[in-house]
Amino acid sequence: MSLPKDATAARIGWIGLGTLGQVMALKLQQHRTAANQSPLTVYNRTQSKCVVVEQAGANVADSVTDVAVSSNVLFLSLFDDQSVKKVVGQIIEFYSSAKSTEITEPLLIADTTTVQPQTTEWVKKQVCQSALRRPIEFSQTPVWGAPPAAHAANLVLVTSSRHEQLLRSIAVPAIARTIINCGDDPVRAAKFKIMGNFMIASMIEALGQAFAVAHESGISRELYLKFVEEVLPAPPIVGYARKMAEEDGEASKSQVGFTVRGGLKDVGYAIGVAEDVGMTLPIAELAREHLNWVLDNGEADWDWSSLAFALRKNN
Repeated sequence: MSLPKDATAARIGWIGLGTLGQVMALKLQQHRTAANQSPLTVYNRTQSKCVVVEQAGANVADSVTDVAVSSNVLFLSLFDDQSVKKVVGQIIEFYSSAKSTEITEPLLIADTTTVQPQTTEWVKKQVCQSALRRPIEFSQTPVWGAPPAAHAANLVLVTSSRHEQLLRSIAVPAIARTIINCGDDPVRAAKFKIMGNFMIASMIEALGQAFAVAHESGISRELYLKFVEEVLPAPPIVGYARKMAEEDGEASKSQVGFTVRGGLKDVGYAIGVAEDVGMTLPIAELAREHLNWVLDNGEADWDWSSLAFALRKNN
C-alpha cells in the first residue's frame, strides 16, 4: 500500500495541543468537517486540552500509539526535542514489538516542532529501521506563525519529504496560506526553520533597541510605531512593534504569542547551527543575553518581545 495522494483519503492524527498546536488542530478539524472529510484523532498529555477540538468533531485517543494506529498521517506539535524523542520513541517501540500487527499501509509522521538538527537526524534514523512492523516515513514540517496566524489560516509550513502534495492538500487552506518545500532532507528543514527564527529574533532585538533609544530621545512609543507601520508594514514586524508600544510599552506581558522560554530555546539552536559550521551570530548572542535578563527579572511566560525591557534605560 501507499500513502494517499491528497487530504480526501487521509486519516489524520495529531499529538500535542499546546498554545499553537491546539489552534492548528482545531482549524484543521473545522476545515475537514466543512469538507465532509474524516475527523482528526487527537492526543495530549493533559486531556482537558483536547476538549475544544473534540467539540469541533475530533476523536480523542487514550495514548500516543492509539493515534498512530488510527492514522496514516500523524502531525506532532510538541514543545521541545525531549518531547519529540519521547513520542517518536513510543511509536517506534510499538511497531517494533509483537504487540503490533503487521501493517502494510505506511504512516507519515510530520513533525511541526522546532528542534535541533541532531534531533531530526535521530528521528530520521529511527523511522528507517527495517525491523518495523509498519513502514514509517518522516517529514520535518515546521511552521512559521503565532496562534493568531493559525486562526486566520495564515501560517507558512515547510515540508521535507516526497509527500509535499499530500501535506499541501491537508494544510492549505485549512491552516496555512502556503508551503515551502525543502526537498527531501528533514535535517535541512530543521536548520531552515532555526535560521528563519533567528531572523525574527534579530528583528525583535533591533526593534527593542530602536524603541528604547527613540523613547529616551523624546519620540513616543506610539509615534515610533507609526514609522514601523508605514515604512516596514510586514505583519511580524508590526505585530512585535505593537507589543513594545501598546499598554504603555507593557503589552509583551499580556499579549503572548511565543514565550521567553521558547525564544531562548530557538536562539540557542541558531547559535548552535552557526557553531557547527565555525561561525558566530552576534545578534543572536545579544538576544540571548536580553532574554536571560527577562528570565532573571521578569517572567519566563511573557512574550519573547519582552527582551525590549532589558534595553530600557530605567529597567
